Amino acid sequence: MDITKKAEYAISLLLELALSPQEDFLASREVGERRSVPANLVPQLVSILSKAGWVEAVRGPKGGIRLSADPSQITLVAVIEAVEGPITVSRCLVQHGKTCPNQTHCPLKNVWAKAQRQVLEVLGDTSIADLVKAQRELLDV
Repeated sequence: MDITKKAEYAISLLLELALSPQEDFLASREVGERRSVPANLVPQLVSILSKAGWVEAVRGPKGGIRLSADPSQITLVAVIEAVEGPITVSRCLVQHGKTCPNQTHCPLKNVWAKAQRQVLEVLGDTSIADLVKAQRELLDV
């Protein structure tokens, strides 16, 4: 399983917005620059995050983006899946309607299933608010 840089960038944008005053609209270009998100990806990620209901975007000279959801309600698993689709540790767990011919006698099946549950649990138990807290703790050191 590979969580892509694109998903990491989406999480990073949400983190930056969560660290900013909630009432302020910020230029998306500026938010992207603060988090080293490539300029060509920022509009695409803002669109995805807006469709998920986490970011509000307003065009124009006084426009920009801001967080529109409670950061404690935005989990990493939800962000990653919004950007990349379902998370799987092994393709054998998701055969897209096909049954793996080795499924009944494969010793790895249960290992992959357990790893899948644990990955989803960790990512599902971690919110953007948790990252805000961790970021603030790192800055206080």
